[in-house]
Amino acid sequence: MSIAVSTTDSSSTKDFTALKNDRQLCAVHPDWCTETGVHDDHFGARHVVMGNDYRELLDARLLDFSGSDPVIGLGETDTDAIEARAKAKELRRFADALEALADTMDASTNGESPNGSDTISCPDGVSFCTGDPADHEDPNEHFHHGPFTAMGAHRPYAGRHRDGIMTFHLSQVNDEAPGLDFVAGGDWPTLSLGEVDELISDMSVHLAKLRAARMQIAGLMSGQTIETAATADRTWTYDDRYGTRHTVTCPSWCTVDHTDDMDGTRHPADVHHQLYGTVAYAEYTEGYEDYKSWQLLCAHLAVSPDSTVSPTYRVPHVLVEVAADMYTRPMDPDQLAEFIETVTGQLEELRAMHPRLAAARAEWAARPHTTTNAETA
Repeated sequence: MSIAVSTTDSSSTKDFTALKNDRQLCAVHPDWCTETGVHDDHFGARHVVMGNDYRELLDARLLDFSGSDPVIGLGETDTDAIEARAKAKELRRFADALEALADTMDASTNGESPNGSDTISCPDGVSFCTGDPADHEDPNEHFHHGPFTAMGAHRPYAGRHRDGIMTFHLSQVNDEAPGLDFVAGGDWPTLSLGEVDELISDMSVHLAKLRAARMQIAGLMSGQTIETAATADRTWTYDDRYGTRHTVTCPSWCTVDHTDDMDGTRHPADVHHQLYGTVAYAEYTEGYEDYKSWQLLCAHLAVSPDSTVSPTYRVPHVLVEVAADMYTRPMDPDQLAEFIETVTGQLEELRAMHPRLAAARAEWAARPHTTTNAETA
């Protein structure tokens, strides 16, 4: 039996040295750079959120192409630390909203009939009633209940109330006026700081749903629904610019006069129905001490049945005039709820700033101050 013995020449030694260097940690950013050996571009570990279709939704990693100032690559943008923290806060609100959507879907699923296919309708024709047979078995007294809406289902702060807390649903007995059954009882555990943040976020979404329920009750008590509330005097005709005659019935909420739409010059796409929300104003300035009143966060409910811009304009939607002549996209109910959550988050930031301002003013007032030349001028 012979054993072959080989010697390592100079070229093999160089190859081994190169392999050893390739495995050395980055000398510039050894704490996060995943590249080894000699390299100019530095890449950190990649964090990815994947969609259910196995495509990437979002990714983030540390990058440095200059060897001095790293950035965070967030999607297709370079982000600094301050921007990344702000975006992380926004993503947390998005995660809360996504979980709220899951809770809403769970509630809708739980409200379905046992076979999961045929829904039960109210034998008395009450629009919001789930048609529970137990509520209608007494021939002399029928109870009508809408689906339950709860807050914080499956959140730790809900404690033993795993289906959520602050639950409400629409309720009506026979032909009496509808109302809201509100269940607010139950003991909560002591909340951590993170759970308080979750509670605040969930309350914002829940409050929007409560307002929607209030509007639903108001519509029921006034005997109006979107489908049937239009009165005869809100049905009108007009000739468009091409001489074609149209008959239009306004939805119940439309407050547009429409007189100008009857002058024979309109394109059908120009005819729209709209309800203007309450206008608020705030002062702003583009120059020192030159303050102006600025319209702020005014919402418009609208529909343009023959819009040529986008299908989203052809169904009822909400546009929010964030500031004068600055509008959001047309939003459906879910998008509006998300927008409300974003604005609510900023309101929480303003509320947090208020005690800081009060404390800063008190601290400032307690200090000795001398009159400056500017004050005496």
